Amino acid sequence: MCGFFISNDPIVNSNHSKLIEENLRFRGPDGSSGLIEHKGWKAYHARLSIIDIHSGVNQPMIDDCGGLLVFNGEILNYKALGIKYFDKNYTSDTTLLSDLLKSDRLIIDELDGFFAFVYITSDGSLKHAARDKFGVKPLYYRESVHGISFCSEPSVINKIFNCDINPPAIEEYYATRAAIFSGSYFQGVNSVNPGTCLITGKYFDCLEYLDGNEKPDTKVNLKQSLLSGIESRLVSDAPVGLLLSRGIDSNILKILGSFEKYYSIGFEGDEDIEYLKSQPKLQDTVLKTCSPEEYKRAFDYLLNLRGEPLSVPNEVLLYLIAKRASEDGIKVLLSGEGADEFFAGYDRIFSWAARADVFNLDEFLALYCYQVPKRESNLYKNFRDLFQKLELESPFEIVRWFFIRYHMPVLFRRLDFALMAAGVEGREPIANMHVFLAAVQYSSMELMGDVLGKLPLRALTVDALGSKFAYEKKVGFPVDLTKIFENEENLSSYQLWFKENMKILK
Repeated sequence: MCGFFISNDPIVNSNHSKLIEENLRFRGPDGSSGLIEHKGWKAYHARLSIIDIHSGVNQPMIDDCGGLLVFNGEILNYKALGIKYFDKNYTSDTTLLSDLLKSDRLIIDELDGFFAFVYITSDGSLKHAARDKFGVKPLYYRESVHGISFCSEPSVINKIFNCDINPPAIEEYYATRAAIFSGSYFQGVNSVNPGTCLITGKYFDCLEYLDGNEKPDTKVNLKQSLLSGIESRLVSDAPVGLLLSRGIDSNILKILGSFEKYYSIGFEGDEDIEYLKSQPKLQDTVLKTCSPEEYKRAFDYLLNLRGEPLSVPNEVLLYLIAKRASEDGIKVLLSGEGADEFFAGYDRIFSWAARADVFNLDEFLALYCYQVPKRESNLYKNFRDLFQKLELESPFEIVRWFFIRYHMPVLFRRLDFALMAAGVEGREPIANMHVFLAAVQYSSMELMGDVLGKLPLRALTVDALGSKFAYEKKVGFPVDLTKIFENEENLSSYQLWFKENMKILK
């Protein structure tokens, strides 16, 4: 896990070294390379050591043929791939990836993990700029007639090139709390799509797996898939913990996995905190109570560090609990992202989609958006054009596709940034191909009840936690922002959140 910047744009020079270090080093507190030059490119890498932790600063990695690799994330099946392709026992996933690239043996689809990487050949050509299948790790870029720049944080590119604010992204933020179509909040700064290499094209498309056909019961396969997802996400040479709440997602991970410690956070009197206090083996669980003052300080810090709006209020809480875990030496925290998207966990919208005969865009937007875009707006047209291109007939599968392809990367960005700001790597043992291939076997009838979704996951928790817990309606993670920010205009929490975040773009 780390952060990187790489560019062949002649505007980038040694004078930018300090700017890059100051704005990207938080992603790699264990060491940084400084800005190096190679084959017409300038590259920077900051490292958070998770695998092969004693190797020191090992990127940018220049192979013996003169190729250069910058890489953010983890290749968790690196040992198996090392044996398969080189009959060698690797201790570093970065070295394995470099060797695959150098020998031209890389098949991106084979990589089990979460990653973003850029590879430059020995003659200085850009050969790969790739992102993992579901978009867990960020990869932003800016292209001009002079060259192309890549970075783990869009704000770094913005500060180097002094980009203008991107107006369509602001409209998207008010509707979805993310620049889901624009790529970033800065003009000219885009995001590499999940499952895509910018040079060689798309290598994975979740749409190909979503057909809406009913499948036989697969409860046993689902449990094994979850175990495989957890086992793969526990590959680490550093201590691993679990983010825990009252919800099904994190508790099923606790039931099936084995973790050194559990971490949870909330405000005084929050249901999650009170519930966890009542559980046995509390000595294994760190419960942090956040005060309004602490939240405000953390919000201000994160907003300035990120240089763009935060997505949701609990992003601040994620940072604070990760910071607490870091004090215990924890460098990896697992979380339950992906369960709601894979298994229809957003009850209101998936319940509507399961009952609908045809997909109705206006009804979908009314359920999904915080501020519904007007029909004559560009954002509305973007949504319309997006769904018109789909060949899926099932409204349920249309909604599930949207949540996996567009909504889930927003959650990943939230988790990635909040935890990296605390020097911790975030991992998603549910949001991976192990579990995805099991999840797509379920039809809408098998996933959704009359009110609740995620029925297959709920069934797996009954034996350990009882039916009452397993089928309890999702509470969510509300943050009363009126107790945190000055509110002379008597705004709602939603309105306050938008107002405070927009300050960073003015």
